[in-house]
Amino acid sequence: MRWLFDFDACVLALRVGGGDRWLSMRSGDEGLAVMADDHICPTRGLAEKAMASGSPAASGQPMFALAYPLGNVAQPLGALCIEGSSAYSNRDLRFLHHVCSGLGAALVRIEQSDHLASVQALAAARDRAASDEARAANDAKDTFLAMLGHELRNPLAPILAAVELVRRDPSGPTLARVEIVERQARHLDRLVGDLLDVSRVTSGKINLRRSAVDLRDVAAKAAEMARPRMLGKSQDLTMDMPEFPVMVDGDEARLTQVACNLLNNASAYSPKGAHVELLLQNGVGEALLEVRDEGIGIAPELLGSIFELFVQGGRSKEVAPGGLGLGLGVSRALVNLHRGTISASSEGEGLGSVFRVALPLLPVRAPELAPAASEMGEPAPADVLRIPGRILLVDDNRDAADSTGELLRDFGHEVLVAYGPVEALASVIAFAPEVAVLDIGLQVMDGYELARELHKRLGSGAPAMIALSGYGQERDRKRSAESGFAAHLVKPVGLSELLANIQGARARAAF
Repeated sequence: MRWLFDFDACVLALRVGGGDRWLSMRSGDEGLAVMADDHICPTRGLAEKAMASGSPAASGQPMFALAYPLGNVAQPLGALCIEGSSAYSNRDLRFLHHVCSGLGAALVRIEQSDHLASVQALAAARDRAASDEARAANDAKDTFLAMLGHELRNPLAPILAAVELVRRDPSGPTLARVEIVERQARHLDRLVGDLLDVSRVTSGKINLRRSAVDLRDVAAKAAEMARPRMLGKSQDLTMDMPEFPVMVDGDEARLTQVACNLLNNASAYSPKGAHVELLLQNGVGEALLEVRDEGIGIAPELLGSIFELFVQGGRSKEVAPGGLGLGLGVSRALVNLHRGTISASSEGEGLGSVFRVALPLLPVRAPELAPAASEMGEPAPADVLRIPGRILLVDDNRDAADSTGELLRDFGHEVLVAYGPVEALASVIAFAPEVAVLDIGLQVMDGYELARELHKRLGSGAPAMIALSGYGQERDRKRSAESGFAAHLVKPVGLSELLANIQGARARAAF
């Protein structure tokens, strides 16, 4: 620039990192120098003007100083200004334009290259984070599938062994073997229930049946459900309950599930003979339920993820808990639905754990929130149960149909068992059932179609319908209700639940 324009002084301004950097050179200087703030030549002012406007600037006529912006006109990356003892011409101005255009283009390419490098570095970091997250999710999936196979095979082994023993020696101690089958089948049912709860949690389809609930009842029921497991490990459970009710607005069954999950978790991660405490108290505007154990504790790095689905704590030689790692994740989702919080704390590995659930207290004078008995499907009066009824049972699983039919006959009911819709329709007019328990997933025609056909053939004499299905999501229950079914039962259904719904359906039909 000095050779081309023979300047006395030259100023270069560059915008760097949100600020301006100034460099200067005088005719006798050997290199660039940082320009002092008190520099009195007009070059700095012209450079600032060109950088602000994006247009060339000159000191006037004659032009002893020229300034030109660098880079984008709308947002210049800097400016160059020269000052000479002789006036510059328009030709000098045009030549300065070409020089500065080239410099500006180079600066733009540098800036774009730096920006691209920054974007690429950010994208690479995001890719690494996504890859790490995907790898962790894949590892969690593999671990879960391994646990799932292990946990499902565990109860199947004693079931099959007990069945084989009954087959080989029918005169042997059948009751004990049947109890083995029952215990393990109920364990399988719990595992399937956990998996279904996870499906509802991840899809956001858990619906609460709210009422005014005394958490003392919840704690008592949860303790009753968890105590057999604790007794099997010679563990001691103590409860500290307040004298007065601890009322919340919630779903009693779901809250009992949460408390039972915490007790089972405490038992699973505690050694034989350990002590577990269940405490309940009224806090300031909230109810506090706390489970303390003397188990293996929680490592600090696990405290932040202990309520995630499929996450399990560590295992030791003394403590090897089963399960699928779903209980705490489901519990957190249920507590959140109740507008509460759940937390865990531990002094460290080997020092036990404390799990706390906080729920909003129900105002003392809150109106009764419990639904009417008819809405809850309450059993009909006892005299209805004592009257034998005619029940049509349709299920294409022969073992399930035969065993359920036999149980209903033991309670005095007359039962017509059909293994499919065609067989049911062939006999239904002569049998004239009061209640029809229909499997939904039937072949040829499903349970909904069969119900419509029964109404068509029997007219006003059609039985009250009860749906029996392996699907129990809200949309399934809604469809059953819209199809005229009095109840929707999910397999495997307990005998007491089946009998209660049958007598409820009979009572409503009679009314």
